[in-house]
Amino acid sequence: MTIPHVAFLSSEALHSKTDGFITRMQGGASQPEPKEIEAIMSIFIDEALQAFMVRAAEAAGLSSSMFRVVNMTCQTINKTSALVIGRSAKKMDLEQNRASAIYMDAVRQPGTRGEGWYVAFPVSESLAIKGNNLPDLCANGTFDEARRELEEYLLEVTNEAIHWYFEKPMALLGFGPVLRKLASVGVETTRKASRSLIHNLVPKLDKDQLTASSQYQASMLMAFEDRHG
Repeated sequence: MTIPHVAFLSSEALHSKTDGFITRMQGGASQPEPKEIEAIMSIFIDEALQAFMVRAAEAAGLSSSMFRVVNMTCQTINKTSALVIGRSAKKMDLEQNRASAIYMDAVRQPGTRGEGWYVAFPVSESLAIKGNNLPDLCANGTFDEARRELEEYLLEVTNEAIHWYFEKPMALLGFGPVLRKLASVGVETTRKASRSLIHNLVPKLDKDQLTASSQYQASMLMAFEDRHG
């Protein structure tokens, strides 16, 4: 049984680091690896921002002024994430490291054509249908509907991404009150910055940009077998 996912192709650097960490934690590691977690998460956040924001902006052919807004949003999220990761990684015990390995394994999927590994999270059938339908709306010339659907789709995907990339690992790791508060601030900063970007940019896209953006979002939808069912 395949399940729809939103996915981006992991770099070899991210995959090899993640795979090594998972293997060590599953193989009975005797001590936590804070520096490795920090390195993995730093690469992961950068690649996620590249996939969801920078490459999406490039695909849409945004103007230089609009692209600056994208870069500023990425910088805000990156700085916030780095602060949370830097503080939390040092405080995580061995059991929390093992929980991190379980989480990392849950958000990766092997490519179906041997092209490598993807970072991916599952989405509902209804959300996948909405995303896959975006290019058709543009092709049919129903641009007003396409714009509304794209904005709604991006907001829903953002919520799912924040759940899988921030809220789920936070719950899994069982942070104490101080780290929980710090992480919650990071989540809300990321949510507000992402939603602001969507509300700011989507209404300004011309028809060609809207079409290209719709095609890019649909290209991130992939079906994978359930590895953890």
